[in-house]
Amino acid sequence: MSLAEEFEWFADWCVGTSPLYEKLARGVADDPYLLSLAEEIPPKRGTPNILFAAVHWHLLGGVSHPLADFYPSVTDDPKTADPFPAFREFCAEHEDELLPLLRNRRTQTNAVRRCTALFPAFSHISNEVGGEPLALVELGPSGGLNLCWDRYVYDYGDAGRYGTGECVLDTKIRSERSPPLPDEFPRVASRIGIDLNPLDVRDETDARWLRALVWPEHEDRHRLLRGATNVARQHPPELRQGDAVEELPDVLAGIPSDVPVCVFDTQMRYQLPETAQDRLRVRIEAAAEGRPLHWLSGHESADEWEGAFALNWFDGEEYRRLLAYEQHGKWLRWVR
Repeated sequence: MSLAEEFEWFADWCVGTSPLYEKLARGVADDPYLLSLAEEIPPKRGTPNILFAAVHWHLLGGVSHPLADFYPSVTDDPKTADPFPAFREFCAEHEDELLPLLRNRRTQTNAVRRCTALFPAFSHISNEVGGEPLALVELGPSGGLNLCWDRYVYDYGDAGRYGTGECVLDTKIRSERSPPLPDEFPRVASRIGIDLNPLDVRDETDARWLRALVWPEHEDRHRLLRGATNVARQHPPELRQGDAVEELPDVLAGIPSDVPVCVFDTQMRYQLPETAQDRLRVRIEAAAEGRPLHWLSGHESADEWEGAFALNWFDGEEYRRLLAYEQHGKWLRWVR
C-alpha cells in the first residue's frame, strides 16, 4: 500500500481505542508535507507509530507547544477539538529535532501485561523439565521488561493472586481449563535478551522512548510501564546487541548444556522476513537436538479466536499450540 493508505489503515485501527491518533493519521494521509516527512522513516518499522512516537517523545520531554494540550499523557484536561492543525505546526517547527528519531528509532514496545500469559507458560515448561531452573533467552526484548516477569504481581481474579511487589498485572481467564499457576514462581538459572537495538531503561532517553510508543490515551499501559520500568532499574536484565537469529547459537553455547533452555519471543517474529524466520526455526531445531530446549513464540491467531495472540510451544521434538491471549494480555485462554 502507499504511504497515504498506510496512514488511513492505521487510522481505522485506532477507531475506538485512540481518537487522537485516528484524527492525526487521517490528517497525515492527506498532507503532502507530512507524508514527505514520514518518508524519512526506514521501511518496515511501522511508519505511523514512529512518526507519532517521535512527536510524543518531545512532548513528554517538556517541549512547550499548543499540541501538548491534546495529549492525555501530558495534560490532565486534554482538548477534544481537532488536533491536526497544531500537530502539523509542531512538525514544521521541530522538523530538525524530529528527523534523528524518525531515521534511527524503531517500534519497540514492551507490552508488560503479556507476562500474564508467560508466567503460566514458563510454569508449564518448568513442570516438563522436572522443576529444574530455566535459562531464559528472549528474542527482541526491547527494554527487557518481560525478562523481569517473576518480579511482578499477578492477579487472575478467582484463579488467585501471585507474587509480591508494586507492579500488578491483572487479566481475565476465558477458559474452562485453568492455567498452571504454582504457589511459587518457576526457578530461573539465567536470563538474556538479544535485540538489534536494546533499550536501557536506566537511560532517560531510552525510557522516554518506551513511554512515547504507548498511545497517549492508554493510561493503564502507561501505569504498567512505569511500574515495570522501576523494577527493571532495580534488577536490570542482561541485554545483548545483535541480530537475534544470528546471535542465538553463540548465546546458547554459553549456557551449560545440562541446563534446560526456554527461548521466547512475543511480537518479534512478524518483523522478520520469511527467510529469517526459516533460519530461526532451523537453529532452534538444531539446538534442541543437543540439549533440553523449549521455544515459546507469539503470533497473530488465524483460528476462531481471530484478533487474539497465540503463544506456540516447541517442546524440542514437535510444535504444539499452547495458549492464546488477546493483544496486550487483557485476557487469557489456556488451551493446553
